[in-house]
Amino acid sequence: MSKWAGFVGLMTIIFGALSALAGVFAFIIGAIPGIITIVLGIKLRNAKKYADEFLASEQDEAKLNMLFASLNSYFKIQGILIIIVLALSLLGMLTGMFAGLALLNSL
Repeated sequence: MSKWAGFVGLMTIIFGALSALAGVFAFIIGAIPGIITIVLGIKLRNAKKYADEFLASEQDEAKLNMLFASLNSYFKIQGILIIIVLALSLLGMLTGMFAGLALLNSL
């Protein structure tokens, strides 16, 4: 888990930084998704760090608790983002349907 959390965390930080830079040039508010992605990458990198420390120590419970706290934060943020995307997608589909119906009724 440690190796994959480290790799995915690093890639998430890199893509988040690129997204934030691209968003800044479009609109300042466009950088927010990139910043959230960077935070998610940092959470995964922290999980990697705590997993490595847990494996190197005498199975210290504090390190294990910090590992699960980092993963908990990561999954909570990711879950909230998924719910927001689903809600906005549903809203977009409904808006598109009503706009299409309004266009058909005006013809």
